Amino acid sequence: MTLPSLLPDPSTVQGGDLTHLPDGIITLDLGLCTNRLGPPPGAVAALQDLLDHHPGRLMPPPYEAPHRPFRAERHYLDAFANRLGIDEEDMLAGRGVTEFLVILSRLLRSARVAVITPEYTETMRRFAYADFIGPTDTTRDTPAARADRVHTAMRTHDFVVLSNPSNPLGHFIERDELLAACHAHPTCVLIVDEEYIQFQPGAPSTAGASTDNLLVLQSTGKTFGITGTRAGMLWTRNSRLFHAVEDQLPTWPLSLLDITLATAALKDDAWFPTALAQIHPASHRLQNLLAKYFGTAVTPSDVHYRFLHLLDPHPVLEHLHTHSITARLFTSATRGTAPGLRLAAPSTEAEFRQLQQALDTLPDRLRP
Repeated sequence: MTLPSLLPDPSTVQGGDLTHLPDGIITLDLGLCTNRLGPPPGAVAALQDLLDHHPGRLMPPPYEAPHRPFRAERHYLDAFANRLGIDEEDMLAGRGVTEFLVILSRLLRSARVAVITPEYTETMRRFAYADFIGPTDTTRDTPAARADRVHTAMRTHDFVVLSNPSNPLGHFIERDELLAACHAHPTCVLIVDEEYIQFQPGAPSTAGASTDNLLVLQSTGKTFGITGTRAGMLWTRNSRLFHAVEDQLPTWPLSLLDITLATAALKDDAWFPTALAQIHPASHRLQNLLAKYFGTAVTPSDVHYRFLHLLDPHPVLEHLHTHSITARLFTSATRGTAPGLRLAAPSTEAEFRQLQQALDTLPDRLRP
């Protein structure tokens, strides 16, 4: 079966967006890099309780106490701070990591900004005016090479932006190495998007470090499988940047529904470790399965997705579509992007069998 080209403009299609595909063609979506085991039952129960027993609370803005202007998003930040073991007063709440990236990209337009690529699509789009610091065309990227580029960029720029673990490749730079870069280049602020750090086993956040040239972004959407909500946090000890971002936030940065669901997820200390114990071996099983067919084109990592380097990923993706599977497509047409496919780890035996069957029928001409 040969399908027509399903992706007329691949660079515009985000992970999890199936609206460009014919109805019913996809039964296994490995393109959305959220926690496919979520959401936590306790978080859903907290939201249902709010709707069932406190409907009147949805009428006014999300004040918490009538005797003082305490905003309910502080509960969310307090739960996040407790989870990370940091001080809540250095944090701001916003609508996911994306809102902070939008604000920062506006605030820093007149500064010397570098983005360490390959990088999150939205980051590259918002910081299109920045210098993109990527690997050479002849070398495959590695965590060590990525860390070297951080040092290089911080020597000559006012701000350096990167995701860690990286999206889409999954490379992770150790906390101590990033803090060493901050200490070595005190006039440059390092902006770290830690959207996926909870999927990196045993990795501590850089948030809470005793340096004022570091800014950290995290959210609850991907970790807890509630990407449909928009809740995230910014942490920094840089008071100038903190207040500049704060001035750009709306009066009510989060809805009460987002606060209720995301705060309950953060307070569930048992659910995510249990989920990670399933996700981590599944991700390495995915890596071994892909390596069987694509060899060293598979990028090793410890997070819940794997990146498959392909100069022309379209034919492989269209083959997957014939087996009702989709993945996140990246092409060299987008500046700063490595061409290939990003696949999230299947979460059941049936999903692994479906992917195995698709790969077993992969024509030899599509293998590296």
